[in-house]
Amino acid sequence: MDLRLMRYFVACVENKTMHAAAEAVHVSQPALSKAINNLEAQLGVKLLDRRPRGVVPTPFGDTLFRYAKMIDSEVRRAVAEIDAMRGMTRGMIVIGVIPTMSGVMAQVAREVMETLPGLKLKLRIAFSAELTAALFDGELDFALLLLPDETSPMGLTFEPLVRTGPRVAVRAGHPLTARLALTLSDLARYPWLIPDYPPSHRAIINRAFLDAGMPPPTGAVEVSTVIFFDAVVRATDLVTVVPSTLFSARETGLVPLDVDFPFPREHVGLAFREGSTLLPGARATMAIIRQECLKLPGQLSDA
Repeated sequence: MDLRLMRYFVACVENKTMHAAAEAVHVSQPALSKAINNLEAQLGVKLLDRRPRGVVPTPFGDTLFRYAKMIDSEVRRAVAEIDAMRGMTRGMIVIGVIPTMSGVMAQVAREVMETLPGLKLKLRIAFSAELTAALFDGELDFALLLLPDETSPMGLTFEPLVRTGPRVAVRAGHPLTARLALTLSDLARYPWLIPDYPPSHRAIINRAFLDAGMPPPTGAVEVSTVIFFDAVVRATDLVTVVPSTLFSARETGLVPLDVDFPFPREHVGLAFREGSTLLPGARATMAIIRQECLKLPGQLSDA
């Protein structure tokens, strides 16, 4: 099967219109349509439903898309490894990053640009649950994740780098920041935003309220994108839960509250699929990440 046709198909699914996909792969729209027709003819099934507002994959298309993404990723890795054998560190490394470590990754990107100019980084900022799924789907070379102590999903290799722990937080200037001694009743007066991952955070908060004879806080807002997460908390009186690394990695506009929930200790670390081949560029970038994490409170060399 022609890999070029596979790339064209992936572009159609990701861009959702033939026009945008044609621009993404630098071909004309008629040429792209012809290529997709050829691919459908080869497989003997319809891959895309053409609709007035764009294209959506059929069930056959969904299956092909999942494998096509993995094939494209493996081909990219093969080319990069051949380059490395020739003494060249170049190509693209796709890295997943939790939002609390975006400040660290900014420093890593600067170091990569200075020391590995042939290497390109593609960063995907998301919560750990989304990044874990992306690792299993072969969409990432590796990721910087938050995981509870002694927890690593089956099929992933996890290297802890920084100890952290959840903190209840609000925006700077929130009424709760002016109180000297906070109670659950104080926290219950305000709406909450509790991320879905890890689920233990919500369970621990709910149990604390129930043990005190109070109904657990209900989520006033659900956020599916990390870009909006910080913004909505900074602009409202929402109470939220974030890793303590957030306060050391960058200026956030959030303030931790002095309240005591029995949250477990957690780690931020590097994760990749078991059995996957880490490219030289990925290994070099991971080494830079390790050095940057040494500058953070809770880094494991403190042990």
